[in-house]
Amino acid sequence: MSAMIRRFAPALLALVLLAPTARAKTAAPVRAVLPNGLTVVLQSSPRLPVVNFRLVARAGSVYDPAGQEGLARLTAELLTQGAGTRSAQQVAEAIEFVGGSLTAQSRSEQFTVSCDVLRKDLDTGLGLFHDVLVSPAFAEEEFARKREETLGEIASNRSEPSVIAEQAFASYLWGDSPLAHPGIGVESSVKSLKRSDVAAFHRRFVSPDRSLLVVVGDIEPAAMLAQLRKRFADWKASGEPLRDPYTSPAPLKERSIRIIDKPEATQAQIRIGCIAVPRNHPDYDAIQVANTILGEGFTSRLVNTVRTEMGLTYSIGSGFPQYRSAGAFRINTFTRNEKLRACVDATLAEVAKLVNEGPTQAEVDKARNYLVGQFPLELQASSDLSAQMASVEFYGLGAGWIAGYSDRVRAVTMDDVKRVLKTHFCTDKVRILVVTQASLAKPALEGLGAIEVRPIE
Repeated sequence: MSAMIRRFAPALLALVLLAPTARAKTAAPVRAVLPNGLTVVLQSSPRLPVVNFRLVARAGSVYDPAGQEGLARLTAELLTQGAGTRSAQQVAEAIEFVGGSLTAQSRSEQFTVSCDVLRKDLDTGLGLFHDVLVSPAFAEEEFARKREETLGEIASNRSEPSVIAEQAFASYLWGDSPLAHPGIGVESSVKSLKRSDVAAFHRRFVSPDRSLLVVVGDIEPAAMLAQLRKRFADWKASGEPLRDPYTSPAPLKERSIRIIDKPEATQAQIRIGCIAVPRNHPDYDAIQVANTILGEGFTSRLVNTVRTEMGLTYSIGSGFPQYRSAGAFRINTFTRNEKLRACVDATLAEVAKLVNEGPTQAEVDKARNYLVGQFPLELQASSDLSAQMASVEFYGLGAGWIAGYSDRVRAVTMDDVKRVLKTHFCTDKVRILVVTQASLAKPALEGLGAIEVRPIE
């Protein structure tokens, strides 16, 4: 959230909490497809004089060609480093002058460009937003600078156990799937990248026919749509097929362990997980309730047992990273080397206990109330609402997903929670990744499953 939006957040939250009638009468979003294939969703929200533009393209790291890992991320970082007739400094100065924000980022399967401006500065914001999308400069000097910064970050990450664990676990869980691609890339792949690779990636994947544009804020939808038709008339479709470049891996058949040897480590980073379901799965709401009970927040079972009662870690949590065509269940934690086996055993036991015995009704009620109460806070600013709307469209969740969220969560029953716990929360057929001294970790973990030891890559 930009500094400008932050200044308005308290006032907006007051409106959200004190004006349910006005919220119920919010106009329905307007959806259209421009001649170049760009899908546009417009939501009028005039409570504050703010407008957010959010474009999401199917262009993340899963689309990085083999040997060019890190290309999507580098492309995103360069979008705002000069565009149209402006240099990188001029782009930064132009958006700062109006107190707005302009950002671009790449994730696994999404490439997002976002712009926040006050209503009075809409033309300036839209002009900059258009230029970084349609005519980024990709100046050779900026490319070289960003590539060197990336290589420096990769080198620095080699000493960060948590980063090592994240990258190694992705590779361990997803195998050969593009979902295992490290977003930042690896040293050899980033060194091989050329400016022409960035330009080609942008041309192929950051295109109107692969993108969704959500505009939320103090707008009149018909007038905004006409303005967008005119402004983006010069953005040409790429014709790149709309397909996910991966499928969900087969479920795991057994428990296995991979140790990444970091000889000087005094703590062990631990990741536990298995293959689960994609974002648009009908069990999503019940999974969220169940996971809130298990490992989301400071009152979850994992925190209460493994952290508070047993003192085995300072931080532990569980979650479901989910994509268009795949998903996973995972647990993240760390502990002192001498407590590694105790921490792993306690974590697996707590998951198994919840799966086998189920939660209490009080836990289900508390989790549902928490999720229902938290959701409006995720819609405070125009940028928050546009992000939710983009997610609904990107994952094909249906037009009424946001409006129906609270009712769906309240409708989750004890039977639903017990069913998804047994179906999607793994205990035995998991992959366990540990980053620490292999000489200590291997004997400690004997008997849990097949163990392999690898060096840091």
